[in-house]
Amino acid sequence: MTYWRMQLHPADPGEAVRHTVESLAAGYIGLDFPTEVGDILTLVQSALPEGQRDYWAFAHEMQEGDWVLLLVHHFPFALARVVEPYNYIRAPAPEIGVWFRHFRRVDDIRYYGDLVTNAHKWESIRITDAISPLRDPDTQSYRLIERWLGAC
Repeated sequence: MTYWRMQLHPADPGEAVRHTVESLAAGYIGLDFPTEVGDILTLVQSALPEGQRDYWAFAHEMQEGDWVLLLVHHFPFALARVVEPYNYIRAPAPEIGVWFRHFRRVDDIRYYGDLVTNAHKWESIRITDAISPLRDPDTQSYRLIERWLGAC
């Protein structure tokens, strides 16, 4: 099992909370590219846009049972468990809550506001990429997931 951290919003930070809420309410996490790249499973990592090559891991490394820490505006928002393999659709389907073409179904969604009920005590986690696996147990994000899962 691997832990991940991720942001769920298109290139519109002013809509980050709305997109994250709608995606999780539909039971999905996902990402997309400014231009169509096709099914990531059929691509080599170097074929992806230079600043988004880390998205490759979403299709090739993320596994069912992995936990994903969702961040919005550098604050923890939710924790969700991946329950299905990577999916790709040629066109986004916002009517089912999927604004992205690359997605995975999640369940056991837990909200940070329920874990830490006083917003003044919320910890800020700096994130500069859309997705990354958490391999170092000494990172703030990794420790938060461990603490969160241990609290339940």
